[in-house]
Amino acid sequence: MTNDELWQSLPEDLREEFDALVGEGRNIQAIHVLREKSGRTPPPSIREGVALLDHRARLLNPELA
Repeated sequence: MTNDELWQSLPEDLREEFDALVGEGRNIQAIHVLREKSGRTPPPSIREGVALLDHRARLLNPELA
């Protein structure tokens, strides 16, 4: 599953919470929330969470790219 596919599969409230945590630099909490609230079984792997976190951080802060 690509980052975009994973992102689109998440509930809107989770996407907002994830972006807020990423924006605050609370990366571990963002991955924890992603895994706990995704509604997926099995939940996204830590590797998927880190990849999504990196992707979203670049989109939210283009200076990181």
